[in-house]
Amino acid sequence: MGPRPLRPTRIIQFGEGNFLRGFVDWQLQKMNDAGVFDGGVAVVQPLPSGRVAELETQDRLYTVLIEGMQDGQPVASHDIVTAINRAVDPYRDWDGFLALAENPDTTIIISNTTEAGIAVDPTDTGESAPPKGFPAKLTHLLRRRFQANLPGFLILPCELIDDNGPALRKAVLECASRFAWEDDFAHWVETENQFCATLVDRITPGYPANRAEALWQEWGYEDTLIVKTEPFMLWAIQGSASIEQLWPAAKAGLNVVITDDLAAYHDQKVYLLNAPHTTIAQLARLAGLETVGQAVADTGFAAFVESQMDEEIIPTLSLPRPVLQAFAAQVLQRFANPSIEHRLADIALNSASKFVSRLLPIIKANLTDGRGLPPRTCLALAGLLSIYFGRGGNVVAADLPAVTTAFAAADGSVPTVLADASLWGEDLTAIPGLAQLVGDDLAKIESDGVRTLVRGLS
Repeated sequence: MGPRPLRPTRIIQFGEGNFLRGFVDWQLQKMNDAGVFDGGVAVVQPLPSGRVAELETQDRLYTVLIEGMQDGQPVASHDIVTAINRAVDPYRDWDGFLALAENPDTTIIISNTTEAGIAVDPTDTGESAPPKGFPAKLTHLLRRRFQANLPGFLILPCELIDDNGPALRKAVLECASRFAWEDDFAHWVETENQFCATLVDRITPGYPANRAEALWQEWGYEDTLIVKTEPFMLWAIQGSASIEQLWPAAKAGLNVVITDDLAAYHDQKVYLLNAPHTTIAQLARLAGLETVGQAVADTGFAAFVESQMDEEIIPTLSLPRPVLQAFAAQVLQRFANPSIEHRLADIALNSASKFVSRLLPIIKANLTDGRGLPPRTCLALAGLLSIYFGRGGNVVAADLPAVTTAFAAADGSVPTVLADASLWGEDLTAIPGLAQLVGDDLAKIESDGVRTLVRGLS
């Protein structure tokens, strides 16, 4: 792949998996290539088993393969990432890990250790070398930085939980307290380090095993660490404009937004991407379709989803309408990406809880704003009931037994199942007109078929 440029290590990254390599490290490469940044990353393996050794076998070089649709056109490109300066396994080199904190060039810490990674492990102590949990490892690293009398870090967690930055700060302070470390250190953590909440968005399927050898032939080199991803990416970071000086991604043309209102971007993603996903997962399965791509290739379902976005979702969100419309158009292109097969059955896992978090707020917001019950979003609930009542489609086998038991106990009664607060967190029959509309839709699904209703609302 060629030699690696020598750049100062400006970032410590907890995590060496596909997402960070195809999202953060790829951004870093783009910034370096654009001449707006000059830095590399030290990658830390967060678990006893990981990919640090694999990275070293390829001199920490790998390829990001980008495939999909962008601006209505197919995209197929690849970039070689040369930005990883070091790969550290703290389970084998604890001292080397702590020494990362003593580099004055390093100003940023980034993590993606799974959502569970932000939880404090009760077995970790101030003497653990290394501790098990990510927060404790980070706390040890920050204390070494404090002891070196160096400035704090910009800390950007990518874990998919709400308020991930404040959650990580809280976990670090809990570790410092449990370890009985000095109050001055805890004060330094709070005042000299910027823990930012962030939202990440990029589908990264990972290694394309079924075509790797063909790609090697095309590129002229072997790479067992290829990361496949889509063209779209968004990183929304809550914080001050000064962050742009440390992470100047926008200057490289990357879709990184520094904002004081991360909730608006969270809602944009949840309700314009996840909510249509959940809608399709119910209704398209009733029509015999199996993937998101098949659903948006179907004229009726594509128009139905566009109408749901435009008429029922966008009016409930706070970002400017043109911004939301552009995001919605990108979502439809992402759904149609022929290089990513997203199975509807996978999206349908935990359907009841996903309805509560993704679709129920849309119903309530439309009612609050005086627009009445949103018919397409309510039809998704009727589709869910049709499947769980055993009248069409397939219940996802991994769904909680308690959910299927509740539907069985309702014996086909829409009001009974909608009133079950154990399923929805509240009595949905208290929402005026919902039980009647969903009951009517359920009957029409059974008598006329779901496609008739979808076409009628497209």
